[in-house]
Formats: sequence, C-alpha cells, structure tokens
Amino acid sequence: MNVTNKTEIFNKILFLAFILSTTISISQTTLKEYKKQDITTSQLKTWQLLGKGAVSKWGTQLSLQESEKSKGIMLISPKTYGDDVIITYKVLALTPATVIVNMLSVSDKGMDTHLNIPKDYDGSIGLWSKQKQSYFFAFKNASHNVTPFVKKLPNGINPLQSYKNNFMTAGVYYEVEVGRRGNKLWLKIDGKNIIDTKDELPLSNGKIAIRLRGTAGFKAGCLIKEFTIYSK
Repeated sequence: MNVTNKTEIFNKILFLAFILSTTISISQTTLKEYKKQDITTSQLKTWQLLGKGAVSKWGTQLSLQESEKSKGIMLISPKTYGDDVIITYKVLALTPATVIVNMLSVSDKGMDTHLNIPKDYDGSIGLWSKQKQSYFFAFKNASHNVTPFVKKLPNGINPLQSYKNNFMTAGVYYEVEVGRRGNKLWLKIDGKNIIDTKDELPLSNGKIAIRLRGTAGFKAGCLIKEFTIYSK
C-alpha cells in the first residue's frame, strides 16, 4: 500500500471519528434541553387503566396483565405532552404471546388535544385505529406475525416505517426509547435504532400510552421499570 492510500484511509478514519463524536455530543446537549420527569412505580400505577386486566406493584417494577376475555389493556398518561417528547424505560414480556405497543400524541381527531374515552370501551384496538389519532409504535409483535413498525392512526393501513426482523423474546428486560421531535419519530431498543422516520403532516399534541395484547387466546403481561419522560 502506497503512502497516498494510507493517507486517504487515515483521513477517512479521522472523519468518521469526528462524525461519531459530534453525534454523541449533539445528543447529550439536546437531552439537556428537556425537562426530565422520573415516573415512579407508584405514579405509573395511577395512570388511567383501560381494558380488562390488572396493574400492580412488584417492588420497583410495575406489572401490567390482561385478564380473561380481554381485548387489550392500556395505561394512558394523565398529562398531555407537546411535539417534543421522549420516553425511556425497561420492559420484560411475561409471555411469548405478549405484544407491546407505545403510543405518542394520543388524542381525539384534528387539532383538539383532548382525549375522550367512551364509558363502554372494552380495550379493543378499533377505537384507536378508526376513531382516535396517535403514533403507534409496535415493537414486541412477532406473535402477530409482523415486524416492529410505527403507524400514524387513525386509518394507518401502511406503516410509516418498519424494521426488517423481530428479536425481542419473553423473560428478558429490554431498554426502550420512543421519541418524537416535531415531525421526526424514532424507536430504539437497547440503544439500537429500530425506527427513524418523519411524518410530513405531523399530529398535534397528545398523551402517552402503553398497550398490551395477547395472541391466539394467550394473555399478555409485562413488567416495567425505570420509566422516564423527557419533554419541553
């Protein structure tokens, strides 16, 4: 290898190192601009519970489980958040059949940031897929025979973006990060970028939700800990 080639390779390595260091620096600086809210297990337990099931404390963990004849179980935040919001937490699926979803910007249709839930709501997905709006991040969903994706609801037939394969298994804690910054949407699992996309017609503000659903008659359940919200 001649001197010129060695110099070109060295310069490329330096450039890559610069890019990586800049990205890390920007990420850390950006995060400092947000208000950090650590949600304790006791606080998370007070979020609105929808559907048939139970929520309970297991020390520093929160247990969320479907009951018999469930059509899905959800926790919804008491607060509404703007278009700059990030959630991070650790989650463990208790059964292989468990599908785990996060929802951002959950609200009634249009620019109205209120969220009205029918009194007879049974936990089924139809309310969210047809009548309410949100960004719907499904990431542990192999039992539904699909890979991780984000959809814009309602009527989100095609995902905004999908990931190539499934990798989350039951009985293992994973670190999840779901975020929105204006029209940018992303999902990270254990620090790895799974979803990184944009919505050119972004939704208005809304609430945060966690949704579980079982598969083929098997119930869903999970444990959650270290839940944090970053917002502006």
